[in-house]
Amino acid sequence: MFSGVAIGALIMTGAANAQETDAADEDVVTTIDTTPSESEARQEKIVVTGSLLARDEFASSSPIQVITAEVATLEGLVDTAALLQGSSLAAGSTQLNNTFQNYVTNGGLGAQTIDLRGCGDTRTLVLIDGKRPGASGTRGAIAALDLNVLPQSIISRVEVLKDGASTIYGSDAVCGVVNIITRDSVDSLELNFDVSRPFDSGGEQYGVSGAWGFDLGDSANFTISAEYRLSEELDASERDYLECPRDYVADPNGGGLLDRLNYSATATNPNRNCSNLYYNTVIDAFSGERLVPSPNGATIPSIYGTSIPGYRPRVGTGTDPNTGALYFEDILDSPLLDNEDFFPRNENISLFGTADVDLGGMAWDTEVLYSRRETEAEGWRQFFPVIGTADNAAGSPLYSYILDPGYLNSAGGLAQMVAPFPTTDKVTIDYYYVSSSLSGGFSPGFMDKWSWKVDGTYSRGEGTYEGNEILLSKSGDWNYDGVADYNGDGVADALAPPSIDFLDPDILSGARVDDLVAAVGGYQTGNTVYEQTTFTAVLAGELFDLPAGPLGLGLGAEYREFSIDDKPGELTQTGDIWGSSTAGPTKGTNSVSEIFAEISVPLIKGAPLAEDVEFSGSVRAFDYDLGGTDSIYKVGLNWQITPTVRARSSYGTSYRAPALFELFLEDQTGFLSQTSIDPCINWADSTNPNIRANCAAAGIPDNYTGTGSSALVITSGGGDLLEPETGDTFTAGVIWTPTFADINIALDYYEIEISDQITSLTGAQIVGGCYATTTYPNDFCDLFDRNPGDATIGAFNLDNIQAPTLNVDSQSQSGLDLEVRYTGEFNFGTVTFDSSVNWALERYINVFGSDFVSGIEDNDFNGTIGYPSVVGDASLRLDRGDWTYTWFTDFTGRQDDNRYFAADYNDPQNYFGLTGLYKVYTEAQWTHGASVRWQGDTWSITGGISNIFDEHPPQVSDIVTTSAGNTPLNATAYDLRGRRAFVSVSKTF
Repeated sequence: MFSGVAIGALIMTGAANAQETDAADEDVVTTIDTTPSESEARQEKIVVTGSLLARDEFASSSPIQVITAEVATLEGLVDTAALLQGSSLAAGSTQLNNTFQNYVTNGGLGAQTIDLRGCGDTRTLVLIDGKRPGASGTRGAIAALDLNVLPQSIISRVEVLKDGASTIYGSDAVCGVVNIITRDSVDSLELNFDVSRPFDSGGEQYGVSGAWGFDLGDSANFTISAEYRLSEELDASERDYLECPRDYVADPNGGGLLDRLNYSATATNPNRNCSNLYYNTVIDAFSGERLVPSPNGATIPSIYGTSIPGYRPRVGTGTDPNTGALYFEDILDSPLLDNEDFFPRNENISLFGTADVDLGGMAWDTEVLYSRRETEAEGWRQFFPVIGTADNAAGSPLYSYILDPGYLNSAGGLAQMVAPFPTTDKVTIDYYYVSSSLSGGFSPGFMDKWSWKVDGTYSRGEGTYEGNEILLSKSGDWNYDGVADYNGDGVADALAPPSIDFLDPDILSGARVDDLVAAVGGYQTGNTVYEQTTFTAVLAGELFDLPAGPLGLGLGAEYREFSIDDKPGELTQTGDIWGSSTAGPTKGTNSVSEIFAEISVPLIKGAPLAEDVEFSGSVRAFDYDLGGTDSIYKVGLNWQITPTVRARSSYGTSYRAPALFELFLEDQTGFLSQTSIDPCINWADSTNPNIRANCAAAGIPDNYTGTGSSALVITSGGGDLLEPETGDTFTAGVIWTPTFADINIALDYYEIEISDQITSLTGAQIVGGCYATTTYPNDFCDLFDRNPGDATIGAFNLDNIQAPTLNVDSQSQSGLDLEVRYTGEFNFGTVTFDSSVNWALERYINVFGSDFVSGIEDNDFNGTIGYPSVVGDASLRLDRGDWTYTWFTDFTGRQDDNRYFAADYNDPQNYFGLTGLYKVYTEAQWTHGASVRWQGDTWSITGGISNIFDEHPPQVSDIVTTSAGNTPLNATAYDLRGRRAFVSVSKTF
């Protein structure tokens, strides 16, 4: 929005135009020499955009981390998301990084966002040169900036503010701000090529970019740059740690894994034990018996005595009647899965231009960005409709072999076929962003130390999302009485019978998958538009001089309007989709008017133990069309105690207005398995007395297993019932800059608390809120339905869950940040060491108040999988003549989910009659890389290896969490591509 003015000019001691990054320093932090005191002489200063205020990242009253664009080159980071998500402030939490294509996520398929400290990406504000760009994406849930729109080639550096800053930037700046500083001048034509290629196949990344700049005399400077990037898909089958999920239960005596092996009829490798998809089965919906096609076509009697031509019973750990070998039909090692994407194919093209014009006493600065992203994903899913013989279109012979037609002593039976079905999804997003600013000073006189600036920005994201679906109207999904009611309105629909035999062995096995797609498939396209317009005006300067220096003051106002218009595909809107999420249109507009002020007061200068003491304060008032009216404040103290020791502290309140999707999201459906959300499954084993008492009161048997179809979860916006979130952030730190070496060490403590947090509760939280509290029944029990205990299918199963967006209780966290920077000059070259470490001390989420404990002691989920207590990164660099040698390291601490479970999984457990040891933790892991760069007059060549020792992500038992293979997906700090080589070549003309 206006970090250059609001952080710089509003606290500055003077007024004028911006100090701009020089082209020669495009890859490093711009520095200036300042020698007003011995202490400041020890600290290297950076120029904050839009201000003459020079400050060190360790010298602000709020902690700031600077990441240079050079880091990306030396460490082989090929896009903006990789540069930001790998920082220590982001690595300790789950990031949207293009690995969740099989799930409904904010921003849609392929979106990549930044989440600082695990607060959520809607509580981290991303700026471009101090201005707020609008979001983009697909589907209705859009809020955060998609990092795909930002070409890495335009970045000079990134400034990360580590505490709340809503008084400076407005809503969303709750847990931190990422300000991307772009290049604003190019001296000559530049071309850049880079490639990152894993040693194993899949996941290759390529990029080419160019930049050119020119001047019109001394009054105007223009630049234009273009970038193309391609990330090839990485199939799950191309990494052994992403495919073939296993139970991952070990023999405690060292005998290896105890997992059941795959001896299914169609398995091509019974020792591979791959299980990404279960299919090739027909299930009797009443008896539960499962049949699979006989490999030799022999007629094998079922356990109920019925001979089914061409089928045999699936016996689990039984004996194959044909071969005498054991087999287990839960697992199929299918070549169909070899092309299932883990990382989808992602293609980006972007254009960026700047114009800086001197209008004679005024500066006119303009930035224009266009980006186009195409993301494509391929995969497989199960198709398992319920089919029956009763009323099957005038006795069609399609179901002549339906299971046990006499089981109910009626004219027909009921069965469920399980077959594979291919999925294809494609997203195309066009993003437009323009920002224009006028700034200047005043004539000599009373206002000669004041400056003004007016900004206007506009952004528009246009996205289409398309893909194939299974049509509910053609799926043959019958109710148990044989009445087809595919839209759920209780009225029988006149449906034609399926055009193929669902029980054909070739349909079940996938051999005729094209015929299945033609019979029941459909295709649809949806469209999403997100627009934002912002106007900002700032006046800043000096009021008068105090004994310790001038008192600085800044005043400003802002107006922002933003809207979303999401139109899902026709099939989604009509509900004619089988087994997939659906959504209604999401459309709405909101606006906000704000005023703000900031003051900088020098208190003491040149006193013993008080070399320089400065107080800063800021306030902001806001009035939302939807979101309320309120005000917030922030205060800070910066205290140079001695020439080598500086202390800093800040405390501020913050707010976050509801995002558009949180207000207006129409009903969006998804599916969750019974076992992932229902605390009443085997409730007799629960250690929570409330669960035992309340599940019993609900009439659910203590040995209820939860087998059955997934529950339908319906998510929706909260409308005008939502209130803004409020927050409190406290930081305190000390910075040591000794004189005996060129070293800076900063240690900062932080506390963040967010009240009335806006969220859409998960299915597990809603059902848990009903049964895990002392008050039963309660309001949460009204948000879901269960099947009755005498239901023919799925007795006691959760049916549907309403999950509206609402204000809940709070979240809080605290921790320590350590920053170390050292530079040493030696006869063999210049050595630079940089390190950043985050220790999270606690992370609490209180959803239902102190009455509810969500399976975690004290609700503190710090140290669980996805939220490591310690993360860090470091680099060691040697510059010697034209050569640069770099070693870089990332560290992720141990994580343990054992607290989630009633049983102590650190001890051996019963595993199908065997003694087995589950793994519900991840080991601490170091990942290393190295690079070498040569720089000539016009050429620069960099080559290196990331993940040089090919560290694979830790593996966990499949009871732990959502995973790919046995890799936990929420632990996104790990390298999932594997060891890879990278090369970057740059040429200037």
